[in-house]
Amino acid sequence: MTALPPHAFTAHGMGLHVMAAMAHFGTSRLSEREAEVAQLILQGHSSKVIARMLGNSPETVKVFRKRIHTKLGLATSAELFSLFLAALCAAPHGSTDDPLIHLN
Repeated sequence: MTALPPHAFTAHGMGLHVMAAMAHFGTSRLSEREAEVAQLILQGHSSKVIARMLGNSPETVKVFRKRIHTKLGLATSAELFSLFLAALCAAPHGSTDDPLIHLN
């Protein structure tokens, strides 16, 4: 899987909303490191690349993935993407909160 290119997150209209939502995604339910890993997953990075970026082993990243899935009640990374999209749609435009708090 290839990560999204930087221009996918340009600060124009909806792009700014997506950037803010991604930057704060999971911060109300996950540890700081878990939220960081979730954000990198949402950007399309593999566990191996995330490990390299964070200076961890791929096994450590797998542990973070498992914790993220457990805390958010998810079984797969696809469900993480679906949850992000649902939270993105629920969050008010311009919000700087974790978009998850806007879900029922």
